[in-house]
Amino acid sequence: MKFGDKGKVSGHVRYVGRNEAGEVIYEHEHNVELGEHNTVCDLHYDLICAYMAGSTPTLITHGHCGTGTGQVATDTNLDTPIQEARQAIDSKTQGGGGSEHILTVVFTEAAGDCTGSLRECGLFTTVNWNSATLMLYDDSLVFDKGALDTLEVTWTITYSN
Repeated sequence: MKFGDKGKVSGHVRYVGRNEAGEVIYEHEHNVELGEHNTVCDLHYDLICAYMAGSTPTLITHGHCGTGTGQVATDTNLDTPIQEARQAIDSKTQGGGGSEHILTVVFTEAAGDCTGSLRECGLFTTVNWNSATLMLYDDSLVFDKGALDTLEVTWTITYSN
């Protein structure tokens, strides 16, 4: 998706699922070299423009998973979100040393949270699972998360020419 005439926003996601012993039982990452990336939603562009115009919009604060698939840029929530509070972001880090246009967002679905056949994931500006604040979306996740499993999601968002 293009951002203006000269730039674009893209993101790729890395998932790491662990069992109760901390052993990795699931890994998946977009292959950036093959051009794999997530969907940047229209609401994210609205947020950028509001911020640039001097407003103080709520920034990305939560991540969440669901069991559906197929959302597009105009969608505002996951297809089938797990009906529980979204997870607060663990960290947001701006790149440095010439990579200041890269933002890395990490959140964790802890043991007991978002249990089920997870197939989609998103970044949001609110905690409520049913609020329409989807910023970025991905449905390449295929993880059957048990109650004692965790899922760490690392989302790298690049703003580039």
